[in-house]
Amino acid sequence: MAWFEHLNISPQCQSIIIDQVQSLALEQKHIIQCGINYGKEAFTLYRRNPDMHMLLFTLKGRGILSTPAKKWDLQPDYVIYVPPGYENGFDINPNENSDLIWDMAWVMLEQQSYWDQRFPHEITYYPTQSGSLLFQTIGCLQQALCLSYPLADQLSSNITEQLCLLVTHRTSPHSPLALQRLERVFQHAKQQLHHPWTVKDLAALYPCSEPHLHRLCQQYYSQAPMARLTHLRMEHAAGLLTTTSWPIQHISDFCGYPNPTNFSTRFKRWSSFSPRQFRARFQHRS
Repeated sequence: MAWFEHLNISPQCQSIIIDQVQSLALEQKHIIQCGINYGKEAFTLYRRNPDMHMLLFTLKGRGILSTPAKKWDLQPDYVIYVPPGYENGFDINPNENSDLIWDMAWVMLEQQSYWDQRFPHEITYYPTQSGSLLFQTIGCLQQALCLSYPLADQLSSNITEQLCLLVTHRTSPHSPLALQRLERVFQHAKQQLHHPWTVKDLAALYPCSEPHLHRLCQQYYSQAPMARLTHLRMEHAAGLLTTTSWPIQHISDFCGYPNPTNFSTRFKRWSSFSPRQFRARFQHRS
């Protein structure tokens, strides 16, 4: 069957698309287009002879990238790179994706010496830690372009520099994917340390079973999940004690301990100082 151009986007999809017409900074960096798509129900695009470097970062849900020779299952926290000239098409993947969603960010780059030297000559697919930040960066660029001159130009130039860094360093560090996912669980918990987290809650963020989360935490942190969370809470409390004048009761509440006596006991066990002693000894004074 001949490969043909095809586009099908459900009315439920939402997209942000930024191109060189909107942003001079993209033109200066030889970025043809970047964007975000909240795919829902149907999102399909097939190209016969694309003349650009293409990167797709999957954030949520699943997608499929197809060429005449092969298909790739695009999972969250992965990026796929497609060189110029490769016939390709992508769709929402229904497998293990009952809600039919695919949230992704993409960047299209010119065939130009700067980018040509920074990419391989074949399709590559690998885990990345850059997707979420790239997603947010494109959103920030879109908002910056809505501002007035000269602030819009200054911000868009700086944000585009960040976008280039994320694209250039798209590969993840050599840490295992399991550790990267585990770190995201506790980064999420750090944003809500006041929440009464349970092991069940944390396991649901991974997602995995509670016993498997225990095994992962012991493997990578040499701590049980709740011990890891307590360590993060104590670190944050120490920072608040030394950089703010907040009442200890407020710090206790903020770090997930409604009972200040319980907080003081935990903090002393962690630091060898009571919260008041720790503040008196280590608080920065001008």
